[in-house]
Amino acid sequence: MESRSGGTKSVDRDLIDTKLWGVRPESGDGRGDGRGDARQGRLRLMLFLGAILSLITAARAMAADITACGTTITQNGFYRVAQNLTATQGDCIDVKAAHTVLFLNGKTITGSGAGVGVKVLSSASHSFIEGANATITSFGIGIEDDASFVRADNFNANSNSTGGVLLSSAKNSTFSNFQASNNGIYGVRFANGANSVAESAMVTGNGAYGFWLDGAKGERIDNFDAEHNAFAGVYIGCSPSGPGNSCPGRHPHFGSSNQVYNGFADGNGPYGVAIDAGASSNLVTSVESMNNKSADMLDKSSNCGSDSWFGNAFANATPTGCIN
Repeated sequence: MESRSGGTKSVDRDLIDTKLWGVRPESGDGRGDGRGDARQGRLRLMLFLGAILSLITAARAMAADITACGTTITQNGFYRVAQNLTATQGDCIDVKAAHTVLFLNGKTITGSGAGVGVKVLSSASHSFIEGANATITSFGIGIEDDASFVRADNFNANSNSTGGVLLSSAKNSTFSNFQASNNGIYGVRFANGANSVAESAMVTGNGAYGFWLDGAKGERIDNFDAEHNAFAGVYIGCSPSGPGNSCPGRHPHFGSSNQVYNGFADGNGPYGVAIDAGASSNLVTSVESMNNKSADMLDKSSNCGSDSWFGNAFANATPTGCIN
């Protein structure tokens, strides 16, 4: 349904107050340091300023409560999820308008096993999603970003049949302070995009990968916790079946120039952090990777190719000479 009818009704824009920032999701065992906290503070300030700028510059801005799934946002402005939502089929909220601010208001958004909980279409660049510790669950994908310069913060995308967060050809987007766990295949997938960030994230218990950088270029994963994922905590490559296996399509994209640092990749099977053959110029540094079933760190390129590994903590790595 369109954003002016059905599942929406007008609200006072004064609702944009300190509650916008919600509460921080639990971070498992609380590991991290002051650098991560400072980075989160800087990022929150940037997100706040971006949200305010979006509201000021939206010439046709409107404020509306979302009260039902099946809502499509076609006009920019501020939108608030007013209650827990359940989708009987398909997507719950589709964002088509650029410069949209979507406040999930700490609510639970539940799907029927398919569709997307919150989908930001390619036309909705410079949009902002604040979760306030909201949960998106039981969809095919929790949150999908097909646009550029999208910001999303403070949410949980758990127990979805395919993945928690999908950045599909997205560029220059930032997802921070979130959890994406117990999803069917991946916690977070960067698919054929560039220069986006996943920061201060916990991805655990996913059916294949915690973070999957699939044909991605120049992406960054920082201050993360990726544990107990079935194939790897972090995987840079294009195979759904893991390192060394075939990739779909006639011209697969392996990924390049990605950065993985300041995180934990423990207790995954078989790999903690893995870079497939064909991926190039990737950086892994300041990562602890322990107690993974086959190799804590793996690079399938001969002598690590053009990838750089340094300053990491691990028990075993393949190959041994170029991973430090």
